[in-house]
Amino acid sequence: MKYFTVILFFGILTAQWTGGSANLIEPGRKEIGLFSPIYIGLNNGKELSINKFLLMPNISLKEERAIIGQWKMAQKFQIEYPTIGLKWLQSPLGMELGEPDMFALISPQFDIPQMVSAYAELIGTRGTEKIGRVTIRGGVALSLGEKMAEDGTIDLPIIYPRLSVYYNGIAIKVGGEYYRQTKGRWSYLIDYDMFLMPGGRGRYSFEHKGMLIWSKSEKFRILTGYKLIAGEYPFGSQAHLLPALDIQFGW
Repeated sequence: MKYFTVILFFGILTAQWTGGSANLIEPGRKEIGLFSPIYIGLNNGKELSINKFLLMPNISLKEERAIIGQWKMAQKFQIEYPTIGLKWLQSPLGMELGEPDMFALISPQFDIPQMVSAYAELIGTRGTEKIGRVTIRGGVALSLGEKMAEDGTIDLPIIYPRLSVYYNGIAIKVGGEYYRQTKGRWSYLIDYDMFLMPGGRGRYSFEHKGMLIWSKSEKFRILTGYKLIAGEYPFGSQAHLLPALDIQFGW
């Protein structure tokens, strides 16, 4: 159950109607998914995203930039405070039962310092949903405050790259996606992300997913597919193929 909750914590899918593209949802619209954050369309070409799990506070702002040729551009800024959630993953229940490592994903022997990270990303998108929409993106994350102990990692390949900035002080992410509508209510999404982790014991992580999407309307859709993860981590080289599912609502 705790592993399931961790997946919810980090919003692993983070897909929305506009995807990870430079497109923004219209002002006043809101979107939410089982495994994705809350998205809110703001005025003046801006979009707000909030992690709905309060133990891992995370808020980001995406805003339009000037078009470059055929590329629609946007920039994204994100702030995250992970300390509360990481302490929870040390399993207070196990400590109360006299078994500190029971249910713990981070050993209680490690102190969790006060930490904040800032992430900035540039996004470019061209094409349309009907003929195919291509997006490329890249960003850098920096951490503020003390670093986590190198041995105090969550040894899960889908989680560690998203926390590596708190061990290394810096993380780099580049990626892209292709989205296209097919017949009727069906569409599909193919994406990839590369996490680079300089200065740490983990080197890189590659993630790719393919999603088949059924949209009943602009208010409800279901996404199902797979997620491939491979990389070199502090706990060794690993590769995994996982099922992916999300149920999303918009209004």
